[in-house]
Amino acid sequence: MHNRFVIAACAAILISPCVSIAADDPAAVVVTATRFAGSPGPTAAGATVIGAAAIAQSSATSVPEILAKLGGVHVRNSSGSNNWQIDLRGFGMSGDQNTLILLDGRRLSENELTPALLSAIPLNAIDRIEILRGSGAVLYGGGATAGTINIITRNPASEGRLASLRAAYGDYGTSDVRATIEFASGAVGVLLNANRYVSSNYRVNNHDREDKFDGVARWQDADATAALRFGSSRQKIRFPGARTAAQLASDPAGSATQSDHGLTDTWNIGIGATRSVGIGELAVDIDYRNKKADNKFPALFSANATDSDTFTVSPRLRIPHRNGSLVLGIDSSRWNYSNVDLFGLANASQTNDAFYAQETWTPTAGTDMAAGLRTSSHKDSFSQPATAARRDTLNAFELSLRQQLLAGWDAYGKWGQSFRVATANENYNVFTGAVTLLLPQKSHDGELGVEFRNRSARLRASAFASYLSNEIHLLVLNGTPTFGFGANANLAPTQRTGFELDGNWHPMSSLTLGASYRHTRSSFRSGNYEGINLAGKEVPLVPRQLLTLNAAWRIGGGHSLAASSRYVGAQRYDNDQINSFALMPTYSLVDLKYSYATGNWNWGISADNLFDKRYYSYGIRNGAGTSFNAYPELGRRVMLSAELKL
Repeated sequence: MHNRFVIAACAAILISPCVSIAADDPAAVVVTATRFAGSPGPTAAGATVIGAAAIAQSSATSVPEILAKLGGVHVRNSSGSNNWQIDLRGFGMSGDQNTLILLDGRRLSENELTPALLSAIPLNAIDRIEILRGSGAVLYGGGATAGTINIITRNPASEGRLASLRAAYGDYGTSDVRATIEFASGAVGVLLNANRYVSSNYRVNNHDREDKFDGVARWQDADATAALRFGSSRQKIRFPGARTAAQLASDPAGSATQSDHGLTDTWNIGIGATRSVGIGELAVDIDYRNKKADNKFPALFSANATDSDTFTVSPRLRIPHRNGSLVLGIDSSRWNYSNVDLFGLANASQTNDAFYAQETWTPTAGTDMAAGLRTSSHKDSFSQPATAARRDTLNAFELSLRQQLLAGWDAYGKWGQSFRVATANENYNVFTGAVTLLLPQKSHDGELGVEFRNRSARLRASAFASYLSNEIHLLVLNGTPTFGFGANANLAPTQRTGFELDGNWHPMSSLTLGASYRHTRSSFRSGNYEGINLAGKEVPLVPRQLLTLNAAWRIGGGHSLAASSRYVGAQRYDNDQINSFALMPTYSLVDLKYSYATGNWNWGISADNLFDKRYYSYGIRNGAGTSFNAYPELGRRVMLSAELKL
């Protein structure tokens, strides 16, 4: 039934130019193409842009929900937190480490084996989200093999004062309160955002409370801009743990870990400036970020406390010329990390100094070309529990071409090299106390596609492939072929291949329809580990098919309706690299939101998981290969909301 549904939907996509409601304005600037606002430059691969109006109209309460519902991005949840794991192009449990998350063009992805803290970003602070699949290694460095997601925050009002207050309440004791204040006078503008999210969630012992504050002060004149950015967040969450197959059937909402809990505090501050100079535009960003996490797991007789800080400096210069522009830049970062747990103390640091250059040009009308190169000096160091250090020189490049074929039709292609380095958690084994500095992962990545665009529709179809060496992955430990407790290692060659369809269609000014379809194959190309041949085996936790459908309708008289649906296809359970166990169940979800605007008020009612589907997005095979554990997710959740704008 599900396969017939997917095939029929794909046929509809091919016949009609309709795939993901992304941008409120299809001509939105894509700053990820050059690292300079207002100068997008040619990009080979079409970007998905999710605008502020689409975010406000959706039922999403976090950035990962937006990416899943509106961006066609695969997500999974293994803790009940709003910080879901992100996977753009089939990397399974290492999806977060191969998808680079940016906030206003600055790295937000962690140097630890944890998801980026996307829940720390207030939704009312976002202007748009830009998704570039398979791009970003030249401009942004390691961890971008699957692509980049750039979250762009709003600028203060151009003049005067604005304020808004939004409150929502619903099932599972969920409340979501957001406040925004912005004011500007002359060359100075200030924008402040605050957000409190509270939910008991579906599971016992899964209460989640998140407090966030974010702000920016900007100054600008005709030739220069300057900005001060700052923010902080606190998350207090309880961990319900996994359910066995038997518990899923008898008591899916229960918990065997009713004392497990965690606390995470983050804060950041940064300054940025741009100035016109004789040959072009000069920009620099200086940022500092700190994160402290304290997690207790009495059920496992375990606890850990981490403290990490990151300092980055990124100067760059854009030199325009007759048919394009050249961007030259330097990225320098210092990262320090400490972890205290029952097994001991770990202290680690990473330093990275990189130079990059990217040339974009239009040699003739209808032809756009780009070429870029990054070279990076990277050092990993440990002082505890053992002294170890490793230095590598890493290179990335990308070549791309976009050619206009007919009116509205373009073809494009790109080829490049990307890399990622192991996180501190991957270099340190908490079960043995051993430090092993893994080799950097390298990938050669290619994509071919066609794109159609006119005033009412956009359609993109593409095929991609990535061929990896030394992929960093969790493997068996001590020769046991059960894939239980293990250690991270460099794999023999692996690959990702697939094709994608996405776009949107406006049959009338008040109606937007969209969808996206992704077919992904992730597999081991060769290798024999602990006596088991992995050649041709599927990488766990990679859905073979992913389909999203969207609709947004401004009915008139202040009334509007938004709907989204997701289908997640078959995938292997975690820990089933040998592909010996059954596949995880497929699932389909439907979300709906009705809004009514009158005067300064906007009222809404939304239903997530409208048909109360019981499902899980993360499951793990047991050591014997006879059963599994999983993390059941929310059933239907109805929310009422009200927003006042002044």
